[in-house]
Amino acid sequence: LLDFSRIGEVRRQATALGGLVTDVVDMLGHVGRFADKRVSIAEGPDVLVMANPQELKQVVLNLLVNAFDSIEADGEVQVSVARDGDEAVLILADDGCGMTAEVQQHLFEPFFTRRASGQGTGLGLSIVHRIVTDHGGRIEVASPGPGAGSTFRVTFPVATIGISSVGDAS
Repeated sequence: LLDFSRIGEVRRQATALGGLVTDVVDMLGHVGRFADKRVSIAEGPDVLVMANPQELKQVVLNLLVNAFDSIEADGEVQVSVARDGDEAVLILADDGCGMTAEVQQHLFEPFFTRRASGQGTGLGLSIVHRIVTDHGGRIEVASPGPGAGSTFRVTFPVATIGISSVGDAS
């Protein structure tokens, strides 16, 4: 709750989104209940975003944990990072339990959860939503319905790093 309501300066730096995703996937591979979960990361060039790396790790961690919790033992989560114009796009797709249109509508509200009592606070995705929007991004979810998996699409502005012209003698 304190993190959700936190106010203060957020330090941002050019952050390689793909590298950060790989680090979180590797970390989760060492956590007992996730060690046998299958995740594939699409190959491709990395994308820099101006971000607080710890907060972005929290976004990726929450999305991956939710995806892992929604898939069966033989399920899979697919992750990709790409650039689309001036945006970095992170996509996490799973072949898990999916969700109804009603669940999708309330997914990012604080304290909304589909888990059994005592198995979650319903704050994870509302925190994810706050972090994404604080970084000038968007998060969208799509699911064809129960039993048909889910796809989360997260976009962030691409980092603009000033480049001075070198060797320009006037």
